[in-house]
Amino acid sequence: MNSALPSLFVSLGVSPAIVPEAFLLPGVKFDAVYVLTTETTDISLVDAFFAQHAPGVTLQISRVEGFEDLKDEEDHFSFEEVLYRWVLDTAVPAPQRYFCLSGGFKTMSAAMQKAAAVLGAAEVFHVLADNKPTTIEGIFEARQLGQLRWIRLGPEDGWPQFRTAHRDEFPLVISKQQGRVRWIRAPDKSFRTRLREIVQRSHNIAGAWNRLSDLPFPVLATWPQHALDWLDQPVDPLRDRSWVAALPKIELHCHLGGFATHGDLLHQVRAAAEHPSHLPPLNDCSPPPDWPLPRQPVSLTEYTRLGDNTGSAILADPGCLRRQCELLYRHLTEQNVVYAEIRCSPANYARNDRSPWQVLSDIRAQFQHQMDRARQAGLPACHVNLILIATRRARGDYRANIARHLSLAVAAAEHWYADDDCRVVGVDLAGYEDPATRAHYFREEFTAVHRCGLAVTVHAGENDDVEAIWRAVFDLNARRLGHALHLVDSPELLRSVAQRGIAVEMCPYANYQIRGYRLEPDASDNRPRYPLLDYLRAGVRVTVNTDNIGISAASLTDNLLLAARLCPGMTRLDLLRLQRHALEAAFISPTHRAALVQQLTERLPIP
Repeated sequence: MNSALPSLFVSLGVSPAIVPEAFLLPGVKFDAVYVLTTETTDISLVDAFFAQHAPGVTLQISRVEGFEDLKDEEDHFSFEEVLYRWVLDTAVPAPQRYFCLSGGFKTMSAAMQKAAAVLGAAEVFHVLADNKPTTIEGIFEARQLGQLRWIRLGPEDGWPQFRTAHRDEFPLVISKQQGRVRWIRAPDKSFRTRLREIVQRSHNIAGAWNRLSDLPFPVLATWPQHALDWLDQPVDPLRDRSWVAALPKIELHCHLGGFATHGDLLHQVRAAAEHPSHLPPLNDCSPPPDWPLPRQPVSLTEYTRLGDNTGSAILADPGCLRRQCELLYRHLTEQNVVYAEIRCSPANYARNDRSPWQVLSDIRAQFQHQMDRARQAGLPACHVNLILIATRRARGDYRANIARHLSLAVAAAEHWYADDDCRVVGVDLAGYEDPATRAHYFREEFTAVHRCGLAVTVHAGENDDVEAIWRAVFDLNARRLGHALHLVDSPELLRSVAQRGIAVEMCPYANYQIRGYRLEPDASDNRPRYPLLDYLRAGVRVTVNTDNIGISAASLTDNLLLAARLCPGMTRLDLLRLQRHALEAAFISPTHRAALVQQLTERLPIP
């Protein structure tokens, strides 16, 4: 049933006169009356009243199946569940609902008032009658003598969480029906369960009110206090692995060519070659025996050499390139990465019969295919965007190579631009770091990149000093800095980076392997301290990433856990801050960012 006119909702116990008395509420003409009562209540007076004095009014009487008397709280809870569903089942909108609280047990009245507060009502009222009339004539006489008094308590707005509640979501079971009388029950207590969850969440928010601004995700305020206390404790790299693995994650610094560098993944990539005879033989690129946590760091040259087997000669083969993208995408979803920016150098994989644009289109198409397939299957998907690498070199015409990739990025940004699609969102000045290859030498080449709105990230301060970071920030307007390990050497620049909201992309395994840092809890380790936590406490938008998953032999989960070992005192809440920073630093539109916030919020695992 549905009504656009006022409708009366009444619970009925042993005094059937309550229904006509409520119906006579001054100033309101009811179009329908809904009565909720026990299995055995006498309703003859109600039937007679409406047949004689309001025959055009819709009257529906619902008996709660199995409810004859109130024996304990379980009876009350069962009645309350039916009551919520009964109101929704009428499909009467909240502005047309009038609730009378006078009928039935006191607990029934309390349940009616609670239902009105939760679901909304035009008015809630009591009706009081002197001398308790028991006949229709007595009811009208009492009204004439002023012995009926209606205590009007006003409207109820209803809870926002239930404004869209629908009877299909919380259905009633109708066991049988005889005329306008039906027997009803609730199949479960899911409405009350939802109600208790909302109440508990509200209490949690009130308890966490003073720290809302400190929480990286507002939903954390709804968590119970013991969970927030747990988040405030230092990360346990062993015991927390499963929780960190389950976290939804953002990856901002991951090189496509550094993925399937060894073992079975490398064999799968080679097996997918369209031209197997053109593949070079495998090199001996075995890492040191104590890899991935070497006691002594390796040089950047030695580090990159570990990825030679997935170099340009391999990824120039279209089959190998597509398989590399597919395997990397699978790895990202297994790691619960919901958004990733993958770095690639399409011009490095181009050949005479295959242009850089064709290579880039192939990379983009493969990631788009994987994204579409996951979404269509209803599986957790990782949205992948691309960053094109402009590589500095120690010698040769490196400007030409940089210009080639920047031009490609500009063209791609104007060709693919939909938020839902895989697209090129930025460029990365990477490669050989040296005073002779600092960012300010390439200001002219980057003009077109800035003009078309592409974002810029710069590898700076990994192997060069803090001056390289300064140049990246003030000469190339970098929105993000790759590694920036020497930022700690300049408090002034550190403060400026924090104030400007420039993000720092740190990669704990790669940083440890190349630079070497103190690895707790080894008391004998006298190497320098990893600066990540110092940056975080200084307000820098720090993110944790993988760099080269295959070369470093470490996933994003591994990198987050290693960050905790390198930075004693890092809390679980800090790990969530790192994900929030990555989300804020991603090269995406505000609309896409808002969608990712929602996605992360829904998937955060409560401990």
